[in-house]
Amino acid sequence: MRRDERGLSLSVWTAVAMPAFIVAVGLGVDFSGHAEAEQEARAIAAEAARAGTHAVVVYDSGPRLDAAAARRAGERFAAAAGYAARVDVQGDSTVLVTVTGSYETLFLGLIGVESIGFTATSSADAVRTLDGAEA
Repeated sequence: MRRDERGLSLSVWTAVAMPAFIVAVGLGVDFSGHAEAEQEARAIAAEAARAGTHAVVVYDSGPRLDAAAARRAGERFAAAAGYAARVDVQGDSTVLVTVTGSYETLFLGLIGVESIGFTATSSADAVRTLDGAEA
């Protein structure tokens, strides 16, 4: 009596290909999630830098950023969004914010990658305006 082995090769192929397919889908899902998280971090860094530029003190010589207040404002903004930030004041008018975070993976944990870190940096300049035009 002869056995029918037609479905056997398909089962072997499926058993070999399925883990690779799951990892490929996982790469797509997790790397797109990482890209989205990094994009959000860039937006938070930009807004934190803008928040820092509002810490202006007017002196006899003209307006300048209060460096300590600008740092606090940028750090508070980032912290409220759930990120750690380093805020640097450069010169009298520029605030540079670097935000760090990590994306917790959904699929890549299956192969030992639990999270993917990222860093986003943005800056903002405080400018003088008079009647809506830069002075």
